[in-house]
Amino acid sequence: MVTAPEKVRILTDLADFRTAHLQPVIDFLKAQGNEPATGDQFYYNRDGYGIYGFRQPLDVAALRARFDFPPSIHLTATSVQDTRHFVAITQDQGPQPVRRLSFEE
Repeated sequence: MVTAPEKVRILTDLADFRTAHLQPVIDFLKAQGNEPATGDQFYYNRDGYGIYGFRQPLDVAALRARFDFPPSIHLTATSVQDTRHFVAITQDQGPQPVRRLSFEE
């Protein structure tokens, strides 16, 4: 009988409190052949939300099978979102068009 490998536990209290705990997830995705699209680093938007983007969609099912995520990290169909540290890992969508305000023509 073959047993499933033990899940890797993601710890949220590391020295680099915002992103270091997500490095095993990033390394796993890169080992699966998914290439970073944001310079192999997190970038932060004007609101301070950090994004690590990959070129291809994330294999969320493989992430669920491999890692034991704490309650503050949520997996969606397209991303890994850390609500405690305001960072996410997702497929990079590239530059987005500017949305016009309702009063602009």
